Amino acid sequence: MRSPSPADEPAAAMLEGLSGTNLGRVRLQEVCAAYAPMLEEIAKLRTLDLADVHPAVIFEPTAAYRRPR
Repeated sequence: MRSPSPADEPAAAMLEGLSGTNLGRVRLQEVCAAYAPMLEEIAKLRTLDLADVHPAVIFEPTAAYRRPR
């Protein structure tokens, strides 16, 4: 495990603000290490060109609230 650096401070502050928790630097490193593989996979997914691919089902959350005509 690498030693904490001053660059970790903004990330720690942002994470604390978003989650409402106060993680120590060691715990923050553990969390970042645990999620690193997932973030790498998400980055791969974001490179896919899905402009011409349409979902099989279109989600329409307001359909249940529409009045029949």
